[in-house]
Order: sequence, then structure tokens, then C-alpha cells
Amino acid sequence: MAADQAQQKGDYAKSIELTSQILQQKPDDHIAYYLRASARVESGRAQGNAKTIRDGIGDAREAIRFSQNQNVNYYLPYLYGMINLAVMENKKSHGETALGVANQILVRPNLTAEERANFHYQRGMIFLPLNKPQEAAKDFTETIKLSPNHFAALLALPDAYALAGNNEMALASFNQVAQKQPDSPVVYNNRAMYFQQQGKLQDAINDFSRAIQIDPKYHHAITNRGFAYLEGGKPETAEADLTQSLSIAPNQPFVLGMRGEARLLQGKITQAIEDQKQAVQLDPQNAALRSDLGFSYFFSQNYPAAITEFNLAAKLAPEQMKVLNPWIYLAMIRSNQKPAADAKFQSVLAQKPDSRDSVDNLLAYLMGAVTQADLIKSIDLKDQERAKAQTCEAYFFIGQKALLANDNATATQNFQQALNTNMKNLSAYRGAQYALKKF
Repeated sequence: MAADQAQQKGDYAKSIELTSQILQQKPDDHIAYYLRASARVESGRAQGNAKTIRDGIGDAREAIRFSQNQNVNYYLPYLYGMINLAVMENKKSHGETALGVANQILVRPNLTAEERANFHYQRGMIFLPLNKPQEAAKDFTETIKLSPNHFAALLALPDAYALAGNNEMALASFNQVAQKQPDSPVVYNNRAMYFQQQGKLQDAINDFSRAIQIDPKYHHAITNRGFAYLEGGKPETAEADLTQSLSIAPNQPFVLGMRGEARLLQGKITQAIEDQKQAVQLDPQNAALRSDLGFSYFFSQNYPAAITEFNLAAKLAPEQMKVLNPWIYLAMIRSNQKPAADAKFQSVLAQKPDSRDSVDNLLAYLMGAVTQADLIKSIDLKDQERAKAQTCEAYFFIGQKALLANDNATATQNFQQALNTNMKNLSAYRGAQYALKKF
């Protein structure tokens, strides 16, 4: 039927429209309910819309009811919908409910090999949000035994092994699927992402390049290779890949933000801000994108604009964005708002010194309640990477305070100390770069 064809083409809106028309004329058409269930779940997943997914789950229940539970495949959109709800809403209860249903299906004696394979795959996918990757790997393995070319399970198995910490089996599984599907760009893209997570950047870049060679329009691999170059300290090469990805799919806020980052690292502050502004326009509720734009405004010394973006980011994600507080304080000072800045963060000074975290200590230092020596002494030396990060931030803000006192020599010395930590992923590091104009 036309609704099924529309769905196969990924036109979920058309499929939903056609099946809705059928159901107006024939309210008990279980096939139409099943097709609309699948289309709604897929559409909701693509749009991040929980209500549409719930509507799809409801349709799947109706398909099961009107078919008198005769077609086991009607459970597939139900389970898929519940899995996506579990992830989207971070509720294990959805996954546990789906797991119970999948278990009931899999004990049925009359399932075909294909049906059994599909339900093992679905149960494997349910185990992932339940944080049971080993059980997921067992189900994916069983799926492949029953259906050796089940592409989704072949792709899911190595990821499950990786999540379980079994890197040897993960790589073996990736290699196996690459042998079975040597012309699939998705396979090489996924193995590349695994290599990147393992810190094997050149192996990752090689696989991303192979995926792009197979399909030059596969913008996901182009984006991912750009990110790998960015991580590898090659922002100019990264920018070229990200520009190519955006030429294929322009409305990607994450990619625009990443290209902004690549440009920022090259000292292209004006172009970086333009990218980040576009990213925020496309995804205005994204706190991370707003904070990144705020940092770029700060580095360009547009402090009022920085305050606006930082405050919006902090409102969207209060807990995660506490790290912005010292930056907001400084931007307010730079905007001749010292009394308001002191009042905004007065509660930090009321805390007992031993109850302050590293962000509080930076604020207390900027506000004059902590000495430079005490700030350095407060760095947590138990974790080497954490200590380096806190050291970078401490020296950056010491440099900023020296600038406020018009002591440029001391400021320069401390900004260089921040750069010496080599913590290139930190905003404090980038701030030191811009302060010294070293890129």
C-alpha cells in the first residue's frame, strides 16, 4: 500500500496522513494501525518528540487488539517506541516494561526464525538503556545466529561489547561486520568512532576516509572526520571537513558549533561567532551552544553579549553551567557592573572555605576573599588531569585579575602558565590564547 511505500522512503508524515485517512473509513484496520505506529515512532524519534512516540505506541496497542494478537510483528513498533522513550525520558521503567513484553514474545514456540531474530534484536536494544550491555551482546549474537546478515544486529554487537568494556571482542565484531559488509559506509563510520573513543585517531581518520570514499555524500562520516581532526589538533583541516558536511546538510547546529570551535582555535573570532550564532538560532534551547557563543563574545571583548549568552545557558542548565559563574562575574566587572556582580555572587563568600568547590574558589579569588597562594594550594592533586585543568583555570583567572589591576606583565606571565598546561579543550586555555594572541 502507498502508506507502506511512503514509510520505506522515510516520508513518515505522508505515511501517517495516508493511514489516518484509512482509519477514518475503517477504524478497525489493524494493518493501518501498525503502519501508522511505525511511522509515528520513527517520526518522533527523528524529531525528539516524546508525544509522537507515545501516539505510535498507542497505535501499536490498537493493532494488536484489533488483530486479536495474531500478528507478532505488531509488537515491534511498540517495543521500539518504548526503547526510545526510555532513552529520551531517561526512565528505566519504560525499558523494564518493554523487557517484560519481549520476554513473553520470545517464549512463544511458534515463532519463525526471522521473527525470533527480530525479537532477540529488540530485546538486545532494550538491555542497552537498562545498562546491561553483556545481556544485549548475547541477544545480538543470537540474532546473528538466526539471521547471519541481520545488519542492525551486526552493527549493534560491537557497540554492546565496547559498552561492556570488552574491547577485544568489540574490535573483532567490527572487523567481522566490515568483512560481511565491505561496501557499507556506516560500518566504517562506526568502527572509526570506536577507534576514536580508544584514542586511535589515525585509525579513526582512515576509516572515516574509507566511508567517505564509498559515499562522498555521507555527511555523518565527513562531520566525524572533522571532529577527529579537531581532536588531533588540526583545526584548519577540521574546518574544511565541517564546511563540506554543511554544504551537504546546512541546518546542523552541532556541526555549525563545531566549525565555530575550529575557527576559534585558529583565531578567526568573527567567523567563529557567526557560526555559533547560526547554531543557536537553529537550536535556541541548547545550553552548550549558548555557552560556547558566550565564550567567543568574551574572547572578542564583547562582554555585554557574553553576559547575555552565559545567563541564558545557566538558565537552561543550572547545574551543568555553574562553571560559567567566574566568567559571568568577570564579564560583569568588565561591563562596569561590579556592585551587581558582587551582589549576584555574595553567597559564595558566605560559604565555609572547606565547603567551596573549585568554581567557588575561583569566584572567591576574583572577589578578593582568597589569595593567589590559597587558590593554587586548593588545586586537587589526587587526579592528574583534574589538577592540570584546575591549574589552567587558576592561572587564567589570576591573569585576568592582573589585567584588571593594569599589571600587564603579571597577566602575560600567568596566561603563559595557563598555556603551559596544554589543556587545549578548556575555555580558560582558549582565553589565554586570545589574551596573548597565540594560535
